Amino acid sequence: MSENYRFYKLKMAELRACLAGSAELRRQMKELLAAVARCEAMWTLEDRIEKNR
Repeated sequence: MSENYRFYKLKMAELRACLAGSAELRRQMKELLAAVARCEAMWTLEDRIEKNR
């Protein structure tokens, strides 16, 4: 097996690990942004209710 293949195999394993970590962070970010969007929607609704009283 050539040295280049070993280097390629090692780098691809590192890349896969990095991408897996990024996918988890991306999922967490989406969850966080969804929670923020729900809070903003509730605040908007509360403001409308207060204005109509």
